Formats: sequence, structure tokens, C-alpha cells
Amino acid sequence: FDFPKPLDLLAFLVDQSTSDDIILDFFAGSGSLAHAVLEQNSRDGGSRQCISVQLPEPVDEGSVAYRAGFRTIAEIGRKRISMAGARIKDTREGQLAPGSSEVDVGFRAFQLADTNFTKWHVTSDVEPTALEQHVLDLRDSAEDHATPDALLTEILLKQGYSLTEQIGDRKVGGLALKVVGDGLVLAYLDERTKPTLEQLRAVITEKPARFVILEDAFQGDDELKTNLAQECRSRGVELWTA
Repeated sequence: FDFPKPLDLLAFLVDQSTSDDIILDFFAGSGSLAHAVLEQNSRDGGSRQCISVQLPEPVDEGSVAYRAGFRTIAEIGRKRISMAGARIKDTREGQLAPGSSEVDVGFRAFQLADTNFTKWHVTSDVEPTALEQHVLDLRDSAEDHATPDALLTEILLKQGYSLTEQIGDRKVGGLALKVVGDGLVLAYLDERTKPTLEQLRAVITEKPARFVILEDAFQGDDELKTNLAQECRSRGVELWTA
């Protein structure tokens, strides 16, 4: 960028006008404001958060950024925020006083995309053979290329959760689960490995408020699905299949 915004000036403005606020930048560019927020939090121990929004505007094919492998300004912003956080952690390593918390330099990046689940997308005048094939294709609930994180994000949004929920990994009964909050939601998102009823019982024994499982994980075993539904009902766990 020919004229990047001065980082120290932005950090000064952040310091003077915010405390522990959420700062919204609708035109993030290379992420200068997000970088400044990280820097100021590091300086004064603040817990400000920043939401940066940037269209995937393409970079000039003759630019240094393009030659470095970047194709959009949004990619540059994500890389900058990541590198700024890494530098802050390196700088502060060994400087933390006993009992003080480490500066949070983590971030999540999202982009607008189509659904990760199969959907009905044929017209009313479709040929019978094509309709039959499409119905067969709908047996798989999740797209093959979708990652567990992408599936979970879409599911949480559909259920009214925010994008800032604490998400982690946990193993229960030999099953790799995603856990949201303090065990509020447990999700099994492996569509290729069919769980046993014993494994699912072990998950329900954890008593999450809600258990999410991909429809594909049952692999057509309606008896397993019915037994899981009964287990959830008996323990007061809400079952959600996707």
C-alpha cells in the first residue's frame, strides 16, 4: 500500500476513544485498525475486540502483494493480523508478571459462502431421471468438501448462537466431538464413521443441553437413530440432526 495509515496514530485514537469496547471497521483494507487494537491491548492490558469487514477485492497483478501470493486485499488483512499477533506474543514472552493473563491475539476469519449442506436446487420441469438422481444425492446431508469447523459454524448460526462462542475439541467414548461453551453443545460431525450406540450413550451421559449429529453418520441405520433419540429424551438432552 502506498499510503498505509500510521499504526501509532490509530493506536492513540483507540486508546483515547475506547476501553473494553467492540470496534467495528467496515472497510478493513489491510487490517490497520485491527493491528492497532492488538497493539493497544498489549500496551494497556485492555480487552477490546475488533470486527473487520473487507470485500475480496483483487490485488493488482503487477503488485508486490500479487507476486507474494496474495490474490485479494482480504487475504493481506488476515495475514497481517496473524503476523501482528505473533510478533506481540514474541515481544511479551517472559515479560508477564506472575498471575497476569496473556494478551489475547487470536482471531477468527469468516467469508460469505453457500450452504455446506446439500439442498434442493431443481426446477419444477426437471426430467424424471434427473429428479430421481437428485433425490438420491440428497441422502448425504453434508457436502464432501466441508470441514467440521465450517459445518459447526453453519449449524450454530442456524440455531441462534453467535460467531464468538468458545469452541473446543473433546473425546468421549472414543468419538471426536466439538464442544461449544462449557459443554452446552456437543457435536459429532464425522459423516464417514458410524458411531455405536454405546459410544452415543457415553456422549449423552455428559448431559449437554443439545447434541448435534450429522444425518450421514447414521449411514441409514434408523434403529440407531431411534435409540439415540430415546436416550436423549430420557436424559433431557435436545437432539439435533443436520
